[in-house]
Amino acid sequence: MGLLSSLAQRGYVPFAFGASSNLDRLDPRPLGVPLRRLDAADPANASFHRLLNKMNGLAYGGMGMPLWVQFDCGVLPSAFIGWGRGARDLPDRLRQGLGLVGDEPLVPVAEALSVPSATPGQWVSWSMCSVLPGSQLGFASKLVSLAAYKAESTLGVAQYDNGSLRIHTRFGPLELVQPMASGHTWPERTFVYRLDLRDPTWLKSLADGATLPADAPTMLLDPDDIGKLRQIDARVRAGTHRYWLLPPGRVLEGDRWLNPILERRVG
Repeated sequence: MGLLSSLAQRGYVPFAFGASSNLDRLDPRPLGVPLRRLDAADPANASFHRLLNKMNGLAYGGMGMPLWVQFDCGVLPSAFIGWGRGARDLPDRLRQGLGLVGDEPLVPVAEALSVPSATPGQWVSWSMCSVLPGSQLGFASKLVSLAAYKAESTLGVAQYDNGSLRIHTRFGPLELVQPMASGHTWPERTFVYRLDLRDPTWLKSLADGATLPADAPTMLLDPDDIGKLRQIDARVRAGTHRYWLLPPGRVLEGDRWLNPILERRVG
């Protein structure tokens, strides 16, 4: 049984929450999963909107997105896609964290969000989270969302020392289009990556449990080696080299977490 079927059998419900005009443009059954469409403009879904925001805040340690960001930058241009279940089926500590007092029929427990960019077919992924670790709900949310958007490629932002890399790299090698994100709050630990999704069978293969053959890295990058990062960044900007962060994103060497990097000279 595939991951998505397993989650559905365990009582998780896939949802899409956004403006109705955006919901109309989604694949209604991405990877064979029927989405429960929730129109953000419907007052009946106001509670879901608040719970989604609380869930995001819990997942990000209290630093979730403000409601206006969720609305302006998520609901209006796109749709949050994720998994939920009934309140009575959630652990007590999660019910308390979300402030649940009734038996809400659908409570979001994971979400992923991408928004369309000015480049046709390219989406920008900027949120992915789950409040039930170990369930693969974060990965499943991003998987279903990219299929629902019919994305041909996606840009994402991540940190070299972040454990979420193990999820992002499950989708394939991440090309480092900005090895150092100079405009970010943490510019020396943050990078911008591109993921090619033009193979129409790849997301379905991932849902069925496929993994990529492992490429041998050219180097194991120490994320604290700022000099090396600056060299990589300069080469990318000059167009002389291309770099990919390989699965699993980070490897433990002794007591240090290092990033497996593939380097290719251009031309």
